[in-house]
Amino acid sequence: MTPYELRFEIFKQAQSLADQEFHVTWQSVDRKNEMYKDSIEYPVYPSYEQIEKLAEKINAFVSSK
Repeated sequence: MTPYELRFEIFKQAQSLADQEFHVTWQSVDRKNEMYKDSIEYPVYPSYEQIEKLAEKINAFVSSK
């Protein structure tokens, strides 16, 4: 695997983690809104910048000794 492919795999993993977190949060807010008739604001889908920061954290962890 080339360094480019490895970085892309790390980015895809970060995107997957951000996506999972978004969906869990969205479902939690949706349940609370239904149960309590609240109007809690739904989360915003993660931006490229947020995913990039998460990828940098993953890369730092993987690259540390």
